[in-house]
Amino acid sequence: MVRDYLKAGLVDRLHVAIAPILLGRGIRLWDELRGLEAGYTVKAETAESGIVHLTFQR
Repeated sequence: MVRDYLKAGLVDRLHVAIAPILLGRGIRLWDELRGLEAGYTVKAETAESGIVHLTFQR
């Protein structure tokens, strides 16, 4: 559902936390969203735990 909203341009702000672990199978968030960052200001911060926090904002 998130990918559909992103493709349609309906998201103004998105916070994604990326943990350095493999959880198994599923749908990758970034598939088919190439160039998404062009319409957003992207801020990346890495926590001491290794988690990367990405914030996309228009």
